[in-house]
Amino acid sequence: MAYVGAASQAAPLVAAVVAWRPVRGARAWVLAWCAVLVAVDAASLWFASRDVHNLWLWYWLTPAGGAMVLWALSLWQRGEVARLAFRLAIVPFLVAWSVLTLAVEDTSAFSRAAEPMAKLVGLGAAAFTLLTSSHSASGSLLRHDWFWVSAGMALYFGVSSTLGPLSALLIGSSPRLLDQAYQLKSLLDVLAFLFIARGVTCKVAT
Repeated sequence: MAYVGAASQAAPLVAAVVAWRPVRGARAWVLAWCAVLVAVDAASLWFASRDVHNLWLWYWLTPAGGAMVLWALSLWQRGEVARLAFRLAIVPFLVAWSVLTLAVEDTSAFSRAAEPMAKLVGLGAAAFTLLTSSHSASGSLLRHDWFWVSAGMALYFGVSSTLGPLSALLIGSSPRLLDQAYQLKSLLDVLAFLFIARGVTCKVAT
């Protein structure tokens, strides 16, 4: 199931090609984020197959991915203030990530602070976009790309935010329970990226 969950990150990329929708603005950033996730997962799998430590990959991916998500969601904000706030938030987000990583983390182990913080930022940004855009939207929400993408991101980041601390807690004491947690996360990841894939196939608003 873990491989299925990882492979699901490519679903938005495949959907964009099949649907042949214009890829620009927020959609382009979302697809770039998905492409980075796929690339890092592939590299992580390659290193793992050769018994090479691979956790350091996620210490590079998480801040880069978080910045890409904030920029993508900024393009769906309804007001200039919110749009600017999302973009300006990238700098303190990266600073906080760096401080937590250098001061708290052991990069040879699962992240206890920096990654959960980053995932909570992603969750908050996606949830804010979903709620504020839904409040001012006209027509069916199911026709809007931002609805599906922000809902998928909220699900993905909400689940992922618990995984680092849980892994650090259970890796030595209960590996079987940790494996079950990863299986459940993989299942929810599939659902999250199917939502995002649906979003990138929506007709572009005019």
